[in-house]
Amino acid sequence: MDVWKKCCQAVMDFIEIYMPMCWFILLFVAFILQIISRYIFNNPLVWPYELAQISYVWIITLGCCYAQRTDDNIVFSVIYELVGEKVRRLFRFLQDILIVGLLVYLVPPALEFYRFYFTRYSTVFKVPLGFVYLGFFVFQIITIVRYCGDLAGCFKEFRKGGKAV
Repeated sequence: MDVWKKCCQAVMDFIEIYMPMCWFILLFVAFILQIISRYIFNNPLVWPYELAQISYVWIITLGCCYAQRTDDNIVFSVIYELVGEKVRRLFRFLQDILIVGLLVYLVPPALEFYRFYFTRYSTVFKVPLGFVYLGFFVFQIITIVRYCGDLAGCFKEFRKGGKAV
């Protein structure tokens, strides 16, 4: 079980930390090359702009996965701080159910979107547009799994009467 947990953690580290880091390096290099080619050589390149767009989509979606993992999301906790522990547990439980429910509901339309966009290609790299936007599907699946785990934890805490997360 410990090996399985370490393997899953390594995969999640790769997806949530190292992939966005590589995409950010690509974005930065493309951005610098575009500036140099445009303003120094007076000959703008087309491919750095497209690479920057693709990189940005992947950075944002995978970065959101990491923000969930570390619980660094922006929250409005004014009401949450005013209520007691039982109501906080209930809020957390309802929040998790809502997020999981909506993301599961969006899986079929997302699959239809990718089925369509894997037949379209980007203008410069000729990469299927489904790949460009596939980061959102990765985000969607990771979020569903993570919040299902959080939901199970909330349910256990609900039954024990423990502290809200």
